[in-house]
Amino acid sequence: MSRLPSILFLIVSFSLSLGAQEQFRLSSWNIQALGSQGSSQWNNAQNVVARLGADIACIQEITTNAEVALFSTFATSAGYSNTFVSGVSGTLSGSLRTAVMTNFAILNAMSHTAASLSGDSSANDIGRDILEVQVQVPNTPQRLGIFVVHLKASGGSTNDFRRAVEILRLRQAIDAFKANFPGAPWVVCGDLNDDIGDGGFGNTFTTIPGNLPTTYSLGNDITLPISYTPFSSLTMAGSFITNATQEDSSIDVTREASGRRLDYIFVENGITVLEDEVYNSVRDNGVDDGPVGGLLAKVGAPLAAGVSLLAADHYVVAADMELPSLSMPLFPGTNEDLIMASGINAPATLGQGQEIKQAAALDLFTIFFESPNGTFDFHVPYVLGELFLSGSPTPMGPLPGMYFNLATVVVVFDGYASPSGFPQVVVPGGTTQNYLIPFGLSGFSFVFQSVLFSSLANNSYVFTDAHRLDFQ
Repeated sequence: MSRLPSILFLIVSFSLSLGAQEQFRLSSWNIQALGSQGSSQWNNAQNVVARLGADIACIQEITTNAEVALFSTFATSAGYSNTFVSGVSGTLSGSLRTAVMTNFAILNAMSHTAASLSGDSSANDIGRDILEVQVQVPNTPQRLGIFVVHLKASGGSTNDFRRAVEILRLRQAIDAFKANFPGAPWVVCGDLNDDIGDGGFGNTFTTIPGNLPTTYSLGNDITLPISYTPFSSLTMAGSFITNATQEDSSIDVTREASGRRLDYIFVENGITVLEDEVYNSVRDNGVDDGPVGGLLAKVGAPLAAGVSLLAADHYVVAADMELPSLSMPLFPGTNEDLIMASGINAPATLGQGQEIKQAAALDLFTIFFESPNGTFDFHVPYVLGELFLSGSPTPMGPLPGMYFNLATVVVVFDGYASPSGFPQVVVPGGTTQNYLIPFGLSGFSFVFQSVLFSSLANNSYVFTDAHRLDFQ
């Protein structure tokens, strides 16, 4: 049995760094297609991505299964280690997908379908899936939710109706995120296929249009009337639209061929936007020629004038943002009187920067858990987790603060499975358990946490903050 100086350690590990800010850049681009590897389109797209140097790059219009297979190569070539690509569902999405690439940790990601958002298994009322990716901006207290959309194209009342429903579905995804992670920041970006400058919004549908696709099926959770107010619907959700324009100008066009602004970044009100830009290489001279328009600082030398339109038919929208910096757990549990520390060939540690550790076969894996104030002393604990491919999103269970799924749970420690026949309980001063890492785990990661059940807990269960092992 071993005891950590728990109270002092917690005070030090979770001390607050108030007042500081963490900056990051997010971009959104309807890329039209990746093209084949090494093609002019591919190479020019790589140049644009490199020039902007976004921390989080959101993409629309990955067009084929072959491009999906190439996307990780595209991202790696552009300097990104983590990716997620949306799915194709229903009969209305065609083959177009959205994606995210980043070097931030992807904590969770999901491709929302009409049925998954509706709860009605027969719902088939959105086109492209709504992509949700949750990332951890370093040194910030909560995950950042990113919603990437590519709404129905073309004009006319039927397409307005379809976009109106897609916005309702997007609101459902945002509301679920806000309920699961109260106070966490979020961003919506993508191709809305409508220009806020066109006006004429607010058309109200009291009946379902008659010329919808034959497979279109409105989920039974949506009732008429429905108003088409895409921009105000999102700002009423608690966000604002970044006012991006092309460098040193008031031009906000994002699709040159139509002369329209179709691509947007909506930012939750808790995020500060420092600068934003619609990137058009024609206007890229690397100098702020003010006074009109903004300028993002860029990476490397200005690109040749024609690069943007050789890469895609839309321009990239990008914004520099900042979030309050606050030392908090990377994988927060239920924040109750149970802590867990872990170590690989070293004493167990916890706190910011200690949640992720590297491990290899035959390393000594140490877990320590304790109830510092004694609330859960003599309760029976578990250590549970989930194994997953390294680089994939860290799993999340169905309960807040839970980082494993019951169908795929791995039991590291079971207090009831004691050789003595008596349960092993949380003891005053804490308990240390040691294990050897087995062979065969290279290329996988393992997220784990201590768990117990008690009437003294807020919701009858307690999850410690989770830790992750990445196996080499």
